[in-house]
Amino acid sequence: MPQGYHRWYKILKRFLPFIGLIVLAYILATQVDFTDIASIFSTLNPFYIFLAFFACIPIILLVNIEWQLLLHQQGFHVSFLYSMKNLLIGFFYGFITPGGLGGYLQVVYLKQESGEPLPKCASNLITLHTIDFITLVSFAVCGGILLGNHFPLLLIIFVVLFLFSVALFIIFLKQDSSVPFIRRLLNTRLLRFIQNQFEDPLETFFEQLPNLRSLILPFIISILGWIVSFTEMYLISRMFNITIPYLPFILMVSMANVVALLPISIYGLGTREATLISLFSVYGVAHSTTVSLSLFWFAVVWLTPSVAGAVVTLHEHKRLAPLKKQHDDEEKEKEKEAEEETEKPSP
Repeated sequence: MPQGYHRWYKILKRFLPFIGLIVLAYILATQVDFTDIASIFSTLNPFYIFLAFFACIPIILLVNIEWQLLLHQQGFHVSFLYSMKNLLIGFFYGFITPGGLGGYLQVVYLKQESGEPLPKCASNLITLHTIDFITLVSFAVCGGILLGNHFPLLLIIFVVLFLFSVALFIIFLKQDSSVPFIRRLLNTRLLRFIQNQFEDPLETFFEQLPNLRSLILPFIISILGWIVSFTEMYLISRMFNITIPYLPFILMVSMANVVALLPISIYGLGTREATLISLFSVYGVAHSTTVSLSLFWFAVVWLTPSVAGAVVTLHEHKRLAPLKKQHDDEEKEKEKEAEEETEKPSP
């Protein structure tokens, strides 16, 4: 890689996580009135605000039920309570990394609890997230059809994204097709470092992967989870005097959630608000009202479980410390044995 290109790549990588926050700052500075936002929040019923902060519980429960199904199908023996704690850990790590990518650090804790190989843990989590992504994009495609006259380009993007993700998922579930592809991918300069992190053979990545038929129920639960999430946001939107009909509302929120997955912000801050402003404007919703609802929803569904996840992570990280020490001791022992072998005189 040329030195100049490498320098620009490092700058861009450091800058990317702040793009969404810059967009949010721009929206707050030019598109909304802080007086209006303060006025909106001052009119909210404190009791309903209190109830709203429990909205994340049924969402996380449904995701955990879906994950438990996938865990059992792949031969993991992890309790319902622990997988729930692991989800909260994912919220925390996702909160402090762009695009929520840090949530995949859950695999380290899953490996410790289950004793299964790290690649197998990774494939299990990828399966869970891919199912949720495909179902979310399917809602977004429906939203693109509904608003095709207003945003024709979005419909094309969502359809292509849906077809591409489904095709990749099918390839992923077929080991014979995906192993050579993943080996070539890991041998690229960009991803070669990942291969060095695997302590086990690549084949364990595909160990006991479920087939498409066995994934019908997880897909159904994922769809139900999104409907519950969107419905809760719809009910909360009534607190902000937003009167968009139910079906258009949940489809537009799904479209905004897809855009929010871009790894350029913290759980979509900025990108979600910018998208909702454009979509809700079709129904004449004021920018200040849209931003107020979006920020409140962020606090309810993303910030609250992330704070709980920080507490859980602190507790579980202490459990990982002895495991790390044991691993370091084993590595030192291997290095010592290797040195002794090299020092032996040749016969």
